[in-house]
Amino acid sequence: MTADASPFVRQADSSTGLSPALTLLFSITCALAVANVYFAQPLLDSMAQSLGVAPSRIGRVVTATQVGYALGLLFIVPLGDLLNRKWLILSQVLLSAVALVAVGSARQWPVLLAAMIAVGLLAVVVQVLVAYTAALATPTQRGQAVGTVTSGIVLGILMARFTSGLIADLADWRTVYFVSSGLMLMLAAVLCKMA
Repeated sequence: MTADASPFVRQADSSTGLSPALTLLFSITCALAVANVYFAQPLLDSMAQSLGVAPSRIGRVVTATQVGYALGLLFIVPLGDLLNRKWLILSQVLLSAVALVAVGSARQWPVLLAAMIAVGLLAVVVQVLVAYTAALATPTQRGQAVGTVTSGIVLGILMARFTSGLIADLADWRTVYFVSSGLMLMLAAVLCKMA
């Protein structure tokens, strides 16, 4: 059986194209998903104090997230060519919400590291979304649509540190991850209806 005959493959309908609203939604989803990878950087001191971890070891949180992202690139992104992309994206967004709750709830160092690996692993939804955007867009709108979604990734990276620092100043570092989890759940509901 060829890949095209598989019942799991998403057959994109390029004839209808991609609406501006859906392009914006994909861009926002990418921004938040990639921000989850970078939230920890201004929060490391708070995390170290909260968990009683030596400052020399707390940087491993960032490393764990990047390791998870690399694993996601190897093992999850290729699934976009085999499975229905919409359901793959929804699964990643929903599981990201769970992983973010696990980060915010972590009381032990190994649990935090494992949860951060999961956050990084699932953040590769941005790569799947870019491919999905290209598949859904018509040839004439593909460049602009992919550019808009990619801009969401850049915006997420730039805004992550500022946003997490601001929320942590108002509450604590755990709140950053709980808020992000709630936003991911809301995005999943909207994506389920619109995508």
